[in-house]
Amino acid sequence: MARKTKLTVQQAFGAYLKKHREEVLQEKNLLSFSYSSKLDNSKLAKIEKGEVDIRFSTLMEIAETYRLTDKNILGFKITNP
Repeated sequence: MARKTKLTVQQAFGAYLKKHREEVLQEKNLLSFSYSSKLDNSKLAKIEKGEVDIRFSTLMEIAETYRLTDKNILGFKITNP
């Protein structure tokens, strides 16, 4: 994936998370929202701005923090074998 395309996707994902936090979760304040996460507010802010390339483990923490199902964030449901 081209660098520019990757950055565009990161920014779109961040905007999606911010919109979800503000509109669905009704949480306007990122600092207070970060208290319910293992991620600090600085990292969450960078993710919402699309400024950071996240790892898979961070993606799973984001799903938990933003109360997104695995299917919402990954496009498929995780099943235990």
